Amino acid sequence: MPDKFVTTYDHTVGERLPHFRSLSGIEYKRIYDEKCWNKKLPDAGEYPFTRGIYKDMYRSRLWTRRQQSGFGTPEESNELLKFLFKMGQTGINIDSDIASKLGLDPDYPLAQADVGLQGTSMCTYEDMTVLFKDIPIDRISTTLIFPPPSSAVMMAQYLLMAEERGIPAYQLQGTIMNCPFTQLVGPTYQANTAFFPIDVALEIGLDLVEYLLKVAPRWNVLNVNSRNIRECGVDAVWEAAFGISLGMDYVRRLIRRGLHVDSFAQRIGFFCAVHMDLFEEVAKFRAMRRIWARVMKEIFGAKSEKSMQFRCAVQTSSLTFTAQEPLNNIVRASIQTLAAILSGVQSIHTTCYDEAYCLPTEKAQKLALRTQEILAYETGCAKVVDPLGGSYFLEALTDELEEKIWELVKDIEKRGGFIECFKSGFVENVLNEARYRFAEQIESGELPIVGLNIFRDEEANTDIEIFTQRPDMQRQRIEYAINYKNKKGRDSAFRALKDLYLATKRVPRENLVLPIMEATRQRATLQEICDAMRDALGFEIPH
Repeated sequence: MPDKFVTTYDHTVGERLPHFRSLSGIEYKRIYDEKCWNKKLPDAGEYPFTRGIYKDMYRSRLWTRRQQSGFGTPEESNELLKFLFKMGQTGINIDSDIASKLGLDPDYPLAQADVGLQGTSMCTYEDMTVLFKDIPIDRISTTLIFPPPSSAVMMAQYLLMAEERGIPAYQLQGTIMNCPFTQLVGPTYQANTAFFPIDVALEIGLDLVEYLLKVAPRWNVLNVNSRNIRECGVDAVWEAAFGISLGMDYVRRLIRRGLHVDSFAQRIGFFCAVHMDLFEEVAKFRAMRRIWARVMKEIFGAKSEKSMQFRCAVQTSSLTFTAQEPLNNIVRASIQTLAAILSGVQSIHTTCYDEAYCLPTEKAQKLALRTQEILAYETGCAKVVDPLGGSYFLEALTDELEEKIWELVKDIEKRGGFIECFKSGFVENVLNEARYRFAEQIESGELPIVGLNIFRDEEANTDIEIFTQRPDMQRQRIEYAINYKNKKGRDSAFRALKDLYLATKRVPRENLVLPIMEATRQRATLQEICDAMRDALGFEIPH
C-alpha cells in the first residue's frame, strides 16, 4: 500500500474533511438558506413527482423488500427463496449465472467454469418449475434478471409454468429486466456483443414488450438498468444521464413500432444504484423523477400521469464495500438503504456485507433484510412523505443535479442516444475513464474510505463466514444438461427450433416471441433456442 495512505490518526491534530465536494464533484456551500432555494414544491403524487410518485408513499404501503438471490442449482435457490420469505422478504429478485444470461447451457465449454457461481444455473423449463416450487406466483411479485434474448426464453418458461398451474397471465405481477445492457461489468462492450448481436437482442427485447403488453397487463415489461452502469465507477450524474437516455431510446423504438406511449410507459421501470453520499443520492432520485416526468410529457406526449411516473427499484452499492474490515459494510449498506427510503423508491435490495468476498451467506442475507425492517419499523423514517423535502440544501442540490443530468442527456442525445453511444464506444470510454478516476481517488485519499485509506488497522480481523458452493454442483448441472438433451423423443422440440430458425430468417422480421414460446413448450433448452436464432443470423460465438 502506498505511503500516502493515511494509516494512523493523529489525535493531537484537529480533524478536517479533505474537501467539501459531493461524490459527483458538486461543491457544497457552507450553509444553505432562502437565497439558495426559494420556491414552492408540488405535493407528492403530483407532476413532476419530485416528492414521490404516490401521494401517501410509504404511509400507504412500504417499499418491497426484494433481495437479489440465486446460486447453484434451481433446487438450492428455491430453498434460499423460502428462507428469505421466512425472514421477511416481500418480493422476489432472481438472478442467474452469467451463462444463463448469455443464452448458454451449462455443458457449453465457455460456460462450464462459471456455472451457478454468480446466480442460479437455468436452462430448461423444468429448472423454472423447480426454482418456483411451492412459491405462490399469483400472489408474489417476481423480478427476473435476464437480458434479451434470454429474457424472452425465461419469460416463456415463467408464463408456461403459470399456465400449467392454472394461473392466467393477466394475474401475474412482476418485472422482466429485458435490458441487453444489463451486464455492464468488465469489458462492457464485449460482454454485451460477443454472445448475441446487440441490435437483434434489442429487437427481441421489444418483441417481448409487445407480447407482454397484450397478455400480462400487470407485468413490468422493461427495467432500465443504470445500477450496473454506476457500479462501473461513474458518478450519480452520469448514472442518471445514461439511465434516462437509455429509457428515452426504448420509448422512441416502441413508438416507432406503432405503440402509443400511454400503452406501455407505465410498465417501464428503472433499476438504480445508491451510494454513500446520502444527500446527493436523495437529490438524484428526486431529480430523475422530475426529468423523466417532463421527458414523457413534453417530448413523447404522454397524457396519462402514470406514464410520467419514474418507478424505481434500487440495490445498494457493492462498489463501496471493502474486503478490509468487512463488518464496516453493514454500516455502509444501512446508510445507503436509508438514502433509498428517504428518496421514496419502490423496492430495495440491501447488499450484504460479505459481498466484497463472495455470494452472501444466509446470515448476511438475514441481516440485510433486518436492516430494512429496522429502518422501516423502528426509525420513523417511513412515517412522513419526502421527509427531507423543503430543506434549502436538498432542494438546491436537486435543482443543480437536475441541470447537470439534463445537460449530459442533451449531449448524449446529440450523439444519437445511449444505444448509438454504446455502439460507438463512447459509453465504454466514459466507463473506463470513470474506473480509472475512481481508483485514483481512492489511492490519493481524495475519496476517504474508512479502514482502507484512512483509519486503517493493520491488525484488523477480517475473519467472516464465507459462502461456498457444493463441490459437485457444477458437475451435476453439466451432467443434467447433457442428459436432458440426449433424451429420446425430442422430435417436437427440434421441429419447434426449426420453425424458430425460419422465423428468425424471415424478411420482413416477425415478432419472435410466439415461436420462442412454442420451442419452450416443446422443452427446447435455453441455448438450443438462442442457437436457433444465432444460426439463422449467421452469428458465431468467438472461441
